[in-house]
Formats: sequence, structure tokens, C-alpha cells
Amino acid sequence: MQPSFISRAVHKPLIQFVGSRANLWKNAPSHAGPHPLTPANLEKHVAKASPVPTPAKQPTHFKGALEFADLPARYRRAPLSEAEMEAIESGGATLII
Repeated sequence: MQPSFISRAVHKPLIQFVGSRANLWKNAPSHAGPHPLTPANLEKHVAKASPVPTPAKQPTHFKGALEFADLPARYRRAPLSEAEMEAIESGGATLII
């Protein structure tokens, strides 16, 4: 086998799409109502779409991620005991007799 020949080969995907995908969703209308094949007797029982509410403004005082020191006490890590630190440092191996 010649590795240089394989490394020079160009990858060609097995799936091929027909036509350009650039304008795929450009002319598509937005969804404004029930599915076109919905039966007429079912349309009157389906709830109408509610208007999209405007997004609330994000607070301006928040400028990044929280620091661990800023967390409330209930979300902080519990302190390690001496026995836990010894178990970690020993790799979890303990002497069992």
C-alpha cells in the first residue's frame, strides 16, 4: 500500500445535492396558520397562534460569567476532609486487611 497516494486523494462526499442551496429558504413564506392539509372541521378547534412577545431587555449590570467566589454558600463546593484528600493523593488505593 502506498500511503502517499492515499494522502493525496481528495475527499468526495457520497451524497450529492441537486441545485444550489443558496436560495433554499429565501422565498419560503413564514408559517402563518395551520398545515395546508388540515381538515376543515379540525381548523376551528385548533388554537390560533399568539403574537410573538417582544423580548425583555437583558439587565445591563451583568457583564459576563459569575465567579465561584460570588456563588451563594449552598452552591459552593463542600470543603474536603483530611481522609478525602489522603484518598485522592493515594489514587484511591487503600490497604484492606
